Amino acid sequence: MKKIALLPISLFAALSITACGDSESGNPVTPEGGSQPALSSEALPGSSDALPTSSATVPGSSETVPPASSAAVPASSATVEVPVEFTTDAVALPDMGCTSEPLSFGSGVKLTCNGEYVGNILEDSDTSPFDPNAAAYTSFVGIKKIFAALQPTDKAVFILRHAHRTSSTDVDGVLTGLGYEQAITVGKQIAGTEEIKYWHSEIPRTMQTSMAIAQGRGQTEFSHVALKELNGGWFEKDHAKVEEYNATVSSSYDVVSRWAYNEYPDPTVNYNEGFYDLMERGAQFMNEVILAKVVPQSRISVVVSHDQMLYPLTIFATNRMLEMKHHEDKSWLNFLAGVAVIVHADGSIKYVPVMGLDEGTMSS
Repeated sequence: MKKIALLPISLFAALSITACGDSESGNPVTPEGGSQPALSSEALPGSSDALPTSSATVPGSSETVPPASSAAVPASSATVEVPVEFTTDAVALPDMGCTSEPLSFGSGVKLTCNGEYVGNILEDSDTSPFDPNAAAYTSFVGIKKIFAALQPTDKAVFILRHAHRTSSTDVDGVLTGLGYEQAITVGKQIAGTEEIKYWHSEIPRTMQTSMAIAQGRGQTEFSHVALKELNGGWFEKDHAKVEEYNATVSSSYDVVSRWAYNEYPDPTVNYNEGFYDLMERGAQFMNEVILAKVVPQSRISVVVSHDQMLYPLTIFATNRMLEMKHHEDKSWLNFLAGVAVIVHADGSIKYVPVMGLDEGTMSS
C-alpha cells in the first residue's frame, strides 16, 4: 500500500490537547475530548473554520428534535444549507504490515500486524431482523442492517466513534493496524458507488478512520471536512468543575455516566454545574450540526468523533433507554459505534444506536 503522512511531526507538537482518552486494554482512563481546546484551522484540511457563521442555523433551544424516533424535523433545518468547503484527497493508507486469516471458531478474522497478533474482527452475530418502522430502539443495530434498510428517498448520517488507536490519549494517538482494519471492515458493510461525504474532528485519528472507511467502500478518493464541534467537549460546560467531580471518584467514566443517566448515589449531589443538560444539548447538536450542516450535503454521510462526545449523544438519542451504564457495570461505547440518524422524505427522523463491529459496547 502507499504511505501517506497525515500530519507533520511539527504540527503534532504545536497542537496542545490535554484530554483525549479511550478505553485501552481494559485500563480506565479519562474519556475523550472533555478538556480539548479548539484547534487551529491548520490542524487538518477542511477545517470547520471554513464554515461561515449563518443566522439561518437552527437554534437548539426553540426548535429542538426530541429523542423520540419519529420526531418531525424543523422546517428550517431541513431546508437551510450551510455552505461547507470540503477537501478531496486520494485514499492512501499506511502499510501497517497486517495479514488476516479466518477464525477457527465463529465468523470473523484473526489479525496479525508486523508478525504480532493484535486482535480479532468479528462479524455481527445478531441475526434478528432490523425493523425500520419501530417507534424506538434501545439496543445497538449493525450498520450493515441499517444501511440495507434505507429507502432511496431516505437520508442517513452515521455518527461513529473512531477505530482502535495507539495508547496515547493526546493528538498523537493515531490508529493502530487493528484500527485501520476495523474501519475498512465498516466501509465494506456500506459499500456502493454512491458518493458519501465524511465529517470528522480536528484530531488525526478521526480523519484516518474516515479514510479507511472510504477504502473499505472501494473509493479511490474521499471528500471530507473537519468540524471543531466534533472534538469531544460539546456536552461539557465547565471543565474545572468536571475535574473536581473526577477527583472524587475512582473513574472519570462514572462521572459522565452518572450525569448522562441522571443517577447519583446522593440525591442532593449532581454534576449539572460541569455539564449542560443532556437533552437540550443533544437536541442542539442534532439541529445545529447534523440537520443544518451535514444532512443537506449528501444522501449518505459518515461523521467520526470521540467517545466523550458520542457516549452521551447515544444516550440522548435513545432517551436514556439504552443500557450502557458505566457506573453500574463498567460498560462503555465501543469503537465505531454511535448513532445513525435517518431522515425520511416526509421530514420525520429516527435515531438508531449503531455498531460497526460485533458489539456496541466495551468494558473500560
